[in-house]
Amino acid sequence: HLGRTLRLTADLTPPPAEEARPSRWPLTTVGELARAGALLVRTGGHGAHARVLTDHDVLSGTAPSGALPETGEQPVLVEAGDVVVPVLGGGAVARVIDEATAGAALGRNLTLLRPDPAALDPWFLAGFLRGTANNRQASSYVSTATRLDVRRLQLPRLPLDQQLRYGERFRALAEFEDTLRLAGRLGERLVRGMYDGLTDGTVAPD
Repeated sequence: HLGRTLRLTADLTPPPAEEARPSRWPLTTVGELARAGALLVRTGGHGAHARVLTDHDVLSGTAPSGALPETGEQPVLVEAGDVVVPVLGGGAVARVIDEATAGAALGRNLTLLRPDPAALDPWFLAGFLRGTANNRQASSYVSTATRLDVRRLQLPRLPLDQQLRYGERFRALAEFEDTLRLAGRLGERLVRGMYDGLTDGTVAPD
């Protein structure tokens, strides 16, 4: 499994990119898009649910692993094509929800963006939200924590056909990232198993 994943990682490695001058697009913000009806903004952490997408799940690219207690409120359930953004920690992360994760409840410290597919491509949205400079200008610092104001995040005003071109590239990068993570987890398991096998005598050194 590790060998197959490593080969897939090599196949998915992005090709070398040619350096170009920075593009000068007209910009908008998540808050402006929400006011215009191009996307819906929701926050998580409300209502009981047995399957909850946590901020750790989003950061690590793993399946929903949490639970929420009963609060008397209805949980926010994620749908395929939603974009989920952690608001704490200072990392430039945005995850597009797939069919396997759809139906989970949105956990604490997460913001959900639900784009109108006629106006916004979710992969385009998620990709531009991950820009380091974008996150830095939209973050505030409280004590030792960094908090992201998602509504201040910026993205270019581009027609849908151009969004789709960027979205395909961002989707390919996300697939590469997920495969790298899987290779890392499998490699750690193999190394741990080899150490255990060598030290308990179930694996010979030669």
